[in-house]
Amino acid sequence: MYIKKMSLFTKTKEEEEAEKKNQKICIVSIQSGQPYDTSEQPNTHTCYYVNINFQQMKELYKVIKNDTESENQIFKNIVHHIKDRDTIVFFDFKCCSDCQAGATFLDEDKTLTVFKMINTLTRKHCNIVVGDHSMASLFNHWDRHKMDFKSPIKIHDETTSGPFRMTGKKEDFMASDYPVLKNLGDLSADNKIQIQFENMGGTKVFSINRDVKVDVKVISKGIPLSGRSHDQKENPVHCEFNYRKGKIIVSQTHWCNLTNVNSNVDVHKIRREFSTQYGEDCANQFEVEYTSAVRSGNKERVNRVVSESVRQICSATPATFIIQKKPTPKQEENKLKLGGYDNNLGGYDNNIDDNKYV
Repeated sequence: MYIKKMSLFTKTKEEEEAEKKNQKICIVSIQSGQPYDTSEQPNTHTCYYVNINFQQMKELYKVIKNDTESENQIFKNIVHHIKDRDTIVFFDFKCCSDCQAGATFLDEDKTLTVFKMINTLTRKHCNIVVGDHSMASLFNHWDRHKMDFKSPIKIHDETTSGPFRMTGKKEDFMASDYPVLKNLGDLSADNKIQIQFENMGGTKVFSINRDVKVDVKVISKGIPLSGRSHDQKENPVHCEFNYRKGKIIVSQTHWCNLTNVNSNVDVHKIRREFSTQYGEDCANQFEVEYTSAVRSGNKERVNRVVSESVRQICSATPATFIIQKKPTPKQEENKLKLGGYDNNLGGYDNNIDDNKYV
């Protein structure tokens, strides 16, 4: 059944101009073993997303550290993005079984390489993302002498699981460079953002070490909803702090586990994100489903459509009403290209003095 487009979904000239000026992003996801955090980001004209494992990470580190050429096309793409000062680069260490429940990154050798890589990458203006078990692996092994200061993050012995409520301010999400956090702030129609997750068993809990003279920006806080939640203390969920020339972004929970958005969302911007990330076909599917839900008068259905849409935008976990077409051979070929945009390689000083981890 054809449903006439609502005026709500018509782009303004200002929005079309803003889309043309979108920030270029490169996200390198590092994981192996069994993934617990399945969140991803689609490749678009402004975002290059790629997965590598811990062994490939070691090989990539040598290429970046020694500024050598690589025959690996993915490595070439990553290095190009690092050298392009107009692109913001993130290395996302995913929560997975190889994080050994927060004990280490696979083994001592890989863990040492992770810290070497962080020191090298952040000197090149790259950013580091960790979450849950990878967060624990990083800060449980943080060496104040090699990392310049004591860990600003304290990992707790207790863990959490089940229903979990996260709250934060729109302006704090918007201020982050990390695209998922910034997108969530942009999508919000309220100043206060409130989202519910279904946390996996063993989800780590952390707090901020206030005795460390590092300015840690807390973006959101959360509290379990199961058990005696009124007795439980609210702890940080998302935070970030400057490290060398980059940032370290910390997350307790996973966007793929988002179950409900309790605050108001701008559905116009949801449609725009579907169009940008997945194309007009998916954007139209959202529009039809949302319009139908609104006309049905079923508020729970409307909330489900919105919540599933926000989850897909944040994690690439498909909404139940979205039917995505299989990628064409040309689209598969483009996965190895540089995210669909020109890569202007500006000059970059690769003669760094990595005197902390060598």
